[in-house]
Amino acid sequence: MNKTNKKEVVWYNNANTIINCIIAVIAGIVVCSQSFTYGTNLSLTLFGSVINHNSIYLLILIYFIMLKFSVGKKYFNYLNVFLMFLYFISSITSLLTMVQSFSLNTVLSFILDFIFLVYLFHTFFRDTRVWKELRLYHSPFNEFSNDVSFYSVIVISAFLLAVNLISTVVISGVILSTLDTVFAVLFGRYIFLYRDYLDAKKIDAMNDGNFDDIKEELKQTVDETTDKIKTTIEKVDLDDTVQNIKDKVSEVSQDVSSYFTDDKDSIKKDESVDKKSIKKKSTSSKKSIKKKDEGDE
Repeated sequence: MNKTNKKEVVWYNNANTIINCIIAVIAGIVVCSQSFTYGTNLSLTLFGSVINHNSIYLLILIYFIMLKFSVGKKYFNYLNVFLMFLYFISSITSLLTMVQSFSLNTVLSFILDFIFLVYLFHTFFRDTRVWKELRLYHSPFNEFSNDVSFYSVIVISAFLLAVNLISTVVISGVILSTLDTVFAVLFGRYIFLYRDYLDAKKIDAMNDGNFDDIKEELKQTVDETTDKIKTTIEKVDLDDTVQNIKDKVSEVSQDVSSYFTDDKDSIKKDESVDKKSIKKKSTSSKKSIKKKDEGDE
């Protein structure tokens, strides 16, 4: 852009200035996180967290440093694929973190990484063969303009910073959260400038992808499901079903009442039999006693 436009531009529209600022911010994040780690009681968990936090930043730092040299400009598209792969890994990691410990912080982090992934994918592939071979001009995410994508990055980053500032209790957390937010905004501006450059060159300016087809498919699916449910309900005769249920209930109640009636009759028979046997035993015992008394006399 500097070659095509010799006019003075403000710093946030100058790609070289944005790249220099990103390099400086990443260096500040790495140095601050390392110094804060040495200033606390170092544990294995804390050390692993710092390494994971800095690993993505270090790889992104390598990407932007490479752009300062001719080899990086020569293999610019390959470096962009490497950058998109980094954010794909970061998005997967954020998703797993959100599933493991669901909170507003993890949700916003995942949304921000996903926006960056989509933003990168639909910007840096435009001037390549991949855009046409994969027919990315039909992607529904093309409905989002460059301004909308960039402002989405700013809004989500601001909300994430507010959540981090509320939850943190140490000054180191405040500094790192602020630097992370500054990096996100600068990185979003870098993507914005490159996409604006492609739009100025009218690279694949006619993109017919939008969410209208998806909305229509969802509406059609819902309508078909509703029609199937209505057809199923109409085929079922509810009156017959209710009558069958009543008949079944009546049969069960009759079986239960007959069971208890039979049970009572059997109990009464058993009681009468027991009384008769007891009466016979008492009569026979009286006769035996009377015979014994006569023999003694």
